[in-house]
Amino acid sequence: MLAYLTVRNFALVANLELHFAEGLTVITGESGAGKSILLDALGLVLGQRASKTQIRPNAQECEVCAEFDLRNAPHSRNLLESKNLSDADDPNRCVVRRVASADGRSRAWVNASPVSLGVLRELCSSMVAIHDQFAQQQLLGATTQLDWFDDFVAQPKLRQIVKSRFHDWKLRSNQLKSESARIEAALERRELLQYQIDELDEFQLEEHEFEELSARYRRLNQTQTILATVGQAIDSLEENLSTGIGRTRSELDRVDDSSRELDSARELLDGVEVGLDESIRQLRAYAEALTSDEDSLEEVSARLDRVHDLARKHRVPSSDLYAKTIELREELATVNEGENQLNTLQGEVESAREAFLERAEQLSKHRARAAKPFTNAVMTRLGEIGMRQAKFEVTFGEGRGENGLEHVDFAVSANSRYDAGPLKAIASGGELSRISLAILVVVASNSNLPCLILDEADIGVGGTTADEVGRMLRRLAAHTQVVCVTHAPQVAALGDAHLQVLKTREQDVAACKLTPDERVEEIARMVAGHRVNAESRKYASVLLEEAQEFNQVQTS
Repeated sequence: MLAYLTVRNFALVANLELHFAEGLTVITGESGAGKSILLDALGLVLGQRASKTQIRPNAQECEVCAEFDLRNAPHSRNLLESKNLSDADDPNRCVVRRVASADGRSRAWVNASPVSLGVLRELCSSMVAIHDQFAQQQLLGATTQLDWFDDFVAQPKLRQIVKSRFHDWKLRSNQLKSESARIEAALERRELLQYQIDELDEFQLEEHEFEELSARYRRLNQTQTILATVGQAIDSLEENLSTGIGRTRSELDRVDDSSRELDSARELLDGVEVGLDESIRQLRAYAEALTSDEDSLEEVSARLDRVHDLARKHRVPSSDLYAKTIELREELATVNEGENQLNTLQGEVESAREAFLERAEQLSKHRARAAKPFTNAVMTRLGEIGMRQAKFEVTFGEGRGENGLEHVDFAVSANSRYDAGPLKAIASGGELSRISLAILVVVASNSNLPCLILDEADIGVGGTTADEVGRMLRRLAAHTQVVCVTHAPQVAALGDAHLQVLKTREQDVAACKLTPDERVEEIARMVAGHRVNAESRKYASVLLEEAQEFNQVQTS
């Protein structure tokens, strides 16, 4: 339940600290006193969007802090624990703090640990719910009707599983759709790929063969020029160098001297002569090889032409044709593998669909079983608040999605003589308020929500009906903390605690807990307006006495 609310520099609130107790707490005050400001402040710690207009004039930031008692809220305790946000000293205590700055930034903490707004909303939605006129309008939407009905069905884990499995099914379906388009396009290329690979395999191009063919072609294409050059080199070596060295060697041999330098020169000339002979031999071997390869020039040229043709066909440089062959083989392997993958994905999609349907059908059964008790409970509550002739029905329509296999429509008629129709087409403003309140009380009575805050839920009702609204809220408060902003004195009298919101002389919003005597004065003001007199005070006292008797009966 909500235990404390501290507000600083929020709108017209300078500093305010409120203590809340179990049961029914009513908040009253004159129109324009600022009752809605308190709910706006609480909305800030619940994760609603912050606005610079919420910051008190001349202040740099506003701060709202709420403390919750989780002794009767195991779901909230478990949620805090799962996110490592529990208070180590007291796991039943949760302090939520939100600060909004004038520069547009805001920060949030849970038990002194910084959290994102998404985490803040998730945590606080399990601890408190605010119901205002906007929520009444939301009830006209099918999604809200289903949400409220499911709160009564009380299968939150099952609904979460259904939602998770639906998204898993859709995710896999989208993957299948994406992969199918890609793979089907690839399968259309498979025949062409196979033809291209067969053509390349038949050619049997080897790695680096293009470079080797190119070098060989250049050599063969220059054979005559090379042979002439080599022949001239051989002739020159034989006629000039070889003959000259031989003659020089003979002349040196006739020199009769035992000089060491002369002997060394003779040996060097011998080596040169041997080297020249070997060079001539190698050149002749090279020339003979060129002569024997002359007939293969046409063959090499033809194979190079084929390489160029295939390279142009595949739009790659001739040097990349071998790599292209490997690429095409890998692509074909991917296509063949993709076909198997497609079959696997189809199986996964079907399994995900069946898993979703299995749990969605379970949820549908729970909903079907809950429809009659829910309808009866709402009808009872409507009768209590002055709509005894009303009809209320829950109808299901096909609507497969993250919420299951159906959508829910609330049908209503204010007069039992007429058929029930869609809520948004039948209910007037005042009727919508009462219908919304009746449904909310039924839902809250069947849920584990620790705290429910109502903003003028009794709008449009008065007299006996207002008294019944108050009694209904008082019964609800027996197991759910209820904080109710009200303009009805009958409702205000039934509160276990009574807070009054007022403006100070400085036009600041303030709030205080009323004493019994102060409650008489405030309820008398609610009865008579500014003309409070003995009669209105007497009526206020009667309302409080009757409320006390009712409360005693409820607690006995």
